Amino acid sequence: MLKGHVFKEQIFGNQIFALFINTFLNGQNGVSNNYKNGMKVTYSGSTLTVQSGAICIQGRFLEEDTSKDISAGTDSSYCKLVIEIDLDKQNTESQLNQASYKIVKSTSRYPNLTQNDIVKNNAGIYQYELARFQTSSNGITNFQDMRTFLDFDSIYEQIQTQFQSVLNELEEELANVEDGSAYLLKTGGTASGNFTFSGNITANNIANSSRK
Repeated sequence: MLKGHVFKEQIFGNQIFALFINTFLNGQNGVSNNYKNGMKVTYSGSTLTVQSGAICIQGRFLEEDTSKDISAGTDSSYCKLVIEIDLDKQNTESQLNQASYKIVKSTSRYPNLTQNDIVKNNAGIYQYELARFQTSSNGITNFQDMRTFLDFDSIYEQIQTQFQSVLNELEEELANVEDGSAYLLKTGGTASGNFTFSGNITANNIANSSRK
């Protein structure tokens, strides 16, 4: 069945909007660098705090509107604090169930993340890393901020620069066509076939290898 997503009386589906955003950002994930507190992560003892901010993960926007405290535990582990998107879950009108904070742990090394292609499949799990650290009975140690950032001003500037470069090239090619330089032999060459001239021919040196 053919569905319309940018048409009158039709619903703009969330999966198509995510596809558009992810394509526009070339698959990049990251925190918005100019919104609230940029989802900065701090810690005290065994508790992490995610501050306010907004983030785009695989074309889907999430906002921390205030702040969130998360207990990391006191076991001896290598940990990653992630935002997990799980499109296999179902949201309700009042509850977001498809996205949550999660601490992924391992006893021997920092664990690998689950990163399915949720844009293509509109299903599965994608984990984005906010921070990594170690836990013990003494609290959090070896904390590392792992956020990446989306600088939308730089993105727009890059688009404008690329657009202007293409526009300048097209204008130059058009000018060459208009003055004839695009199709004149300026540095020599070989042409075959018959030529008919209605005016005079002027040249410094004319050589003819054969006459009939």
